[in-house]
Amino acid sequence: MKKQLLIMATLSVLLGVGGCTKEEANGIKENNPNPPGMVSNVKVTNDNGAAVISYTLPGDGDLLYIKALYTLANGTKREVKASTYTNQLTVDGFSDTLKHTVQLVAVNKSEVASAPVEVTVEPLVSPIQLVYRHLQVTATAGGIRIKSLNEHRGNVVIVPLMDSLKRGEYISLDNIYTSDSVIATSIRGLTPVEKRFAFFVRDRWLNTTDTMYVNLTPAREVLLPKSGFTSFVSDNDTKMSFNTTVEMMWSGLFNNEWPCTYTDESSGVPTTLTFGIGPVPVKLTRFNLLTRREGSLYYAKGAPRRFEVYGSNEPTRDGDWSKWTKIQTFEVVKPSGLPLGQETSADAAAGAAGFTFDFNEDTPKYRYLRIRCLQNWIGSYFIVIQNINVWATE
Repeated sequence: MKKQLLIMATLSVLLGVGGCTKEEANGIKENNPNPPGMVSNVKVTNDNGAAVISYTLPGDGDLLYIKALYTLANGTKREVKASTYTNQLTVDGFSDTLKHTVQLVAVNKSEVASAPVEVTVEPLVSPIQLVYRHLQVTATAGGIRIKSLNEHRGNVVIVPLMDSLKRGEYISLDNIYTSDSVIATSIRGLTPVEKRFAFFVRDRWLNTTDTMYVNLTPAREVLLPKSGFTSFVSDNDTKMSFNTTVEMMWSGLFNNEWPCTYTDESSGVPTTLTFGIGPVPVKLTRFNLLTRREGSLYYAKGAPRRFEVYGSNEPTRDGDWSKWTKIQTFEVVKPSGLPLGQETSADAAAGAAGFTFDFNEDTPKYRYLRIRCLQNWIGSYFIVIQNINVWATE
């Protein structure tokens, strides 16, 4: 009899448990139909094109996240989520400084949302509008020069368009994608004929600014003939390896072939190469360096990474640096940003095209150039160059 009563009592307990709502080990109910509480003590800190919203979380044990819902001026609906490990979130993508309503809802682990709490944000001037306000476009050798300021380092796109015949038929030029604080870039390869250009700025939410229109005539640009290039070996220039010469930068093989200009690998100081670019000083505009591919890699071994370019009109054979003026410091940037030994198809395409750099607009006329390699891609000083092209304006 006692045994039967024990069995009945045990079954009663089990049946009682089975009849309750299933709970997780920590006591949180599954399939909980009850919405969580609402956020409280909401505060807004307006930012450029965005706003930071802070709040106090509701005390529900099964709270999963907080969600902000809002609509941008261009009609795009946005949803931003923040976990329960923080008490704030950022709403962004605004292109104006008007008031916008944001709904904050708390969501539990059963994806049941609370009633919304409405809050008003009033963003400061967006990055694209600030870039547009500072936008300056001028004619330059072989193209146009685009400058602006991006003080908040927003991810922006400057979209340039060109109407060659000034008939209102615009074609797209290469977009400029940047988050740099100072924007200064050129579009080259344009004929020295007046054209009408249009420019606007957009962001990743497809917000756009007004459009700037301007008529510009690019200055004539010429590729300097390599028949005028000459070696000018100075006493303190770096020695060459494998019987290669400086002249191989412009008179050797071109398509990733051997031999090419290759300096002493054991040099413990920055590599220096000196050469002439013609019979008279010229106004330099840009140059292109093609390095030699090592196996399948362009960003390897002696490929230049950081280097300086100097100019002179009266160099001396002893290499006296007082006769030289530093024009600029340049750096080769790998598009993918991957570490040494890893390259993408975009990296390979950039390496195969060579690395093109603009000289500053105020660069004086020079007849001789000097390359000083500060660092190659393996962190030493030697340099490998397959080919060089230099452009100037007349």
